[in-house]
Amino acid sequence: FVLPLTQNKSAITGAVNATAGNALFQTNIGAGLSSVSELFAKVEDSGSRAVILLSDGAGRIDAPTQQKIRDWFDRFDIGLYWIVLRQPGGISIFDENLKIRDETQPPPQIELFEYFKTFRSPFQAYEAEDPASLEKAIKDINLKEKKQIFYEEVIPGSNYSLHFLIGAFLMTFVLFLLKLIELKK
Repeated sequence: FVLPLTQNKSAITGAVNATAGNALFQTNIGAGLSSVSELFAKVEDSGSRAVILLSDGAGRIDAPTQQKIRDWFDRFDIGLYWIVLRQPGGISIFDENLKIRDETQPPPQIELFEYFKTFRSPFQAYEAEDPASLEKAIKDINLKEKKQIFYEEVIPGSNYSLHFLIGAFLMTFVLFLLKLIELKK
């Protein structure tokens, strides 16, 4: 839902308060990762093959979709870099001392982190709480993805330079012969 420009203070306050919560739990990470991994099936394996997932950590992926994504990432050797936009004071995916209240289902970001670690293809997670930590994560990814990209370029037309060079030598030889004949007469 998009809120048009308004003077309604309660609507503005409600919209601001809605962004302050943890997530809307409407993130369909499974569909996004399925779509992006499918794109690599159509691209030759040259250079870096990586996906950068920037998310708030919310969203869950069902088991069949998890298996499909894992298979595609492993088959096409796609690296996954996950940058979690973490709210200050929020749950950290790197916190080994985290006590989960509901033992049956961990928070979505912890569940995703554990799932991504099962990939055989390269995986690296980052947490970004501010612009500086986001910039640091992007710079680190940039340092890791420096593989050369090989491609073939078809140059239109043909190279006729050798043909013209031979033709020029033949014409010069003919002119030279004509000059010799002229001098003898």
